[in-house]
Amino acid sequence: MPGPAQKHPGKRVRKTRTRSIGVVHSAGVAPLMPWNLCKPAQAAWRSYFADAVSGVLREADTPIVVRWVRNLDRYHRLLAEADSEPIVAGSTGQPKPNPLYDMAYRIEASIRVDEAQLGIGPLSRLRLGAQLSESAKTLAQLNTEAASNATEDPRAALTVVARDSS
Repeated sequence: MPGPAQKHPGKRVRKTRTRSIGVVHSAGVAPLMPWNLCKPAQAAWRSYFADAVSGVLREADTPIVVRWVRNLDRYHRLLAEADSEPIVAGSTGQPKPNPLYDMAYRIEASIRVDEAQLGIGPLSRLRLGAQLSESAKTLAQLNTEAASNATEDPRAALTVVARDSS
């Protein structure tokens, strides 16, 4: 038995719409970096706030960023400690993986959730709906480039290639 008749395309309501937060023009202002972070966590903090996606943050979002970078710091420190002794003795003396690896991977799960909320990574940025304007050139920039290259005829490069290939 067939289902109900389909609605006219003009009357259909799509429930899966991508919501855009708008155009993000510049990187956000970085709050004070938490102290005593390891070098990789410091680098991640700086690169996040140098990226345009940080422009969507509000002051109320600061705890998420701080939690992300602190967990990133813990993750790197735990991995470094575990890597110094990857195999340890178990309760009966048998060799087993260092339990610090398990702790590090649990922290990694929290880092992934925070990264998704902060728009870190290509897919997360796409899901966030931020239209980053840093890659889009303005009309004035395009006109300036065209004016600076006005002396060069782009067809000249094609004729040189055509002569070389014959």
